[in-house]
Amino acid sequence: MTEPISSKESECRPGRYGYTTGTYAAAATKGALTLLLGAEAPGEVSLTLPGNDYPPATIPVTTQKTDATTARCSVVKVSVEDNDATDNMKIIATVSLRGDSDIIIDGGVGIGRITKPGLQLEIGQAAINPAPRKMIKAVVRELTDRGVDITISAPHGAEAAEATYNSRLGILGGISIIGTTGIMRAKSAESFKDTIRAQLTFCRKNNFTNIIITPGNISEEAMLTQFAGKVTKDHIIQSGDHLGFTLKLAKKAGLPFVLAGHPGKLAKTLNKDFQTHYSNSGPANEAVINLIKEGLQDDIIEELQSSPTVEGITTVLLRNGLSPFIGKVAEKIAEEVGKYLGASAEIPIILFNMDKELIGASGAGREWAKDNGR
Repeated sequence: MTEPISSKESECRPGRYGYTTGTYAAAATKGALTLLLGAEAPGEVSLTLPGNDYPPATIPVTTQKTDATTARCSVVKVSVEDNDATDNMKIIATVSLRGDSDIIIDGGVGIGRITKPGLQLEIGQAAINPAPRKMIKAVVRELTDRGVDITISAPHGAEAAEATYNSRLGILGGISIIGTTGIMRAKSAESFKDTIRAQLTFCRKNNFTNIIITPGNISEEAMLTQFAGKVTKDHIIQSGDHLGFTLKLAKKAGLPFVLAGHPGKLAKTLNKDFQTHYSNSGPANEAVINLIKEGLQDDIIEELQSSPTVEGITTVLLRNGLSPFIGKVAEKIAEEVGKYLGASAEIPIILFNMDKELIGASGAGREWAKDNGR
């Protein structure tokens, strides 16, 4: 049974987890809006997390009513991840009521802005990802049907962002508010490796043959959606940033597996990077472009080079009817994984975009998908 953290911890204990910046931003929003609507200033707030796989999050808050129409609430993010630039960071929500029913979310000081295409948000928007925006809107609707203006800020966000890859992605001026499930697990801690070991042991003892290794939540959800009825959660092992560790352990256990995920993560193998945390490995844009540029027109190559992410590169390819080139990336990933493991047979590779759509596969991956209903 996993337990949430309740205070600052310098080391991650087995089974423990924390919350994403998105959860903290939603908590700050709830605290500020609770006060603005006339309730007593809360000392903490409770949030239902997406998916309901974890208990509600209880987060301490500090609230302040600045005037009759505006309230502010701050929270302090406690991280369980090594080298997290946002650990111990103050995140603030400032809210005011509108005359309509719209919920408008924007970023203030310390929150980055999107300056390049290829991300989940439009150019000019604050770097508050779709899932956190949904969480923020949910806490607003929990409290009121009225419209609300919400500004999320992080006073030290600009400095913290210098330790991230935000600027390379075209996110300038601060941090990103991120998260898919609201949960942040210690992906670089030994406890996370213990979880991987336990899952693989479970799969081996139950004689599972359809093992799926994925980097994280989005690719797991994509597999469950695209292969509903064929793949269950019990068959999925999340590697987090420990891709190489998980692959080697699966091979040692004698478990046949499929590697499925977002090309932004999996294409790092083209650079021989099998520990995929951003502090250990950079983006794979250049490696992907060098792999596929032969046969492409110059204007397409220029568009690929201007894309800040591998997601952006795949978007350009799909928009121009060049999906076979994504398959070429999948084949190269399969080749690199095979070399890494010394595997005699090709590892099936399946690639999804951030919308959980299947966008490419290696030859063995296509065969596996066909055998499983696609």
